Amino acid sequence: MKKAFSLIGSDYIRCAIFFVIAFYAVTADPSGRFHLHWTLTNLYLTSAYLFGHPLLMCLLPRLAHNPFRMTSVASRALNDATAQHQTITQIYHNAVNPVSSRDMLLSQNEYRDDMISISVSFVIHGCLLLLSWPLIGIILLGRGGKALIRRLIIHFTR
Repeated sequence: MKKAFSLIGSDYIRCAIFFVIAFYAVTADPSGRFHLHWTLTNLYLTSAYLFGHPLLMCLLPRLAHNPFRMTSVASRALNDATAQHQTITQIYHNAVNPVSSRDMLLSQNEYRDDMISISVSFVIHGCLLLLSWPLIGIILLGRGGKALIRRLIIHFTR
């Protein structure tokens, strides 16, 4: 039960920023002033945020994890360079490099890769938030169709 609450809470947190941005973009006047008035678009966004996206994550939990792991070419090259056996002299020169050591460059590149992964995950979950109700309908129709086909096969094979 505790795990279910933490999963649903993480779904809300994951989409909160996208929901706020989209809700403001739909509700605000062209001048930028925020006036809360409910329209079908606002109701759809709110219901998708409150009910649709967590339900979609419960139906397909593998969507909760980012399928894209960003690794830049620079990170790969530095990993390959540091993976090779280095002599004591190379390790010393790497450590006292006046510009930047390989380890520092690698950590900076991995930090950039992580930020890109977070950005991609933000966009993916934003799109899943917008498409949550149609995707839930497709999933439920697919599962209901499979169950109906099984029952028909069982019924006609008797």
